[in-house]
Amino acid sequence: MFKLFLVFAGGGLGASLRYGAVVLVARFTPTGAQTPHWLSMYPVATLIVNLLGCGLIGLAWGLLGDPEEGNEALRLALIVGVLGGFTTFSSFGWEMLDLMNSGRVLTAAVYAMISVGVGLVCVWSGHGLGLSLNSGV
Repeated sequence: MFKLFLVFAGGGLGASLRYGAVVLVARFTPTGAQTPHWLSMYPVATLIVNLLGCGLIGLAWGLLGDPEEGNEALRLALIVGVLGGFTTFSSFGWEMLDLMNSGRVLTAAVYAMISVGVGLVCVWSGHGLGLSLNSGV
């Protein structure tokens, strides 16, 4: 039951952090005539949150080590809870469908490639950084 609580509490914190990040990105993203065309084409807030979350998940994984090495409570609270709640695959899917339904299929395809491709690079880079920090290099 305690493990479930860790995921629950972490997930609530992560979702709250995601909401704050989306509000922050919206506040600093230019709108109207000042908006660069490429910026207005993509769901920037979700992209930033997901890429940042991918990097942080990789970093946490590198710092905490593999599941067999212990730290189960911290891993559940931080990786599954906070960072799982922070990132948002459902918003990504919804925004992809919205782009496709509005006839912007190429934009949706580019958004998917950026999200998945760069997301994997962020996890890999974060993991490498975490391993380096964990080994004291």
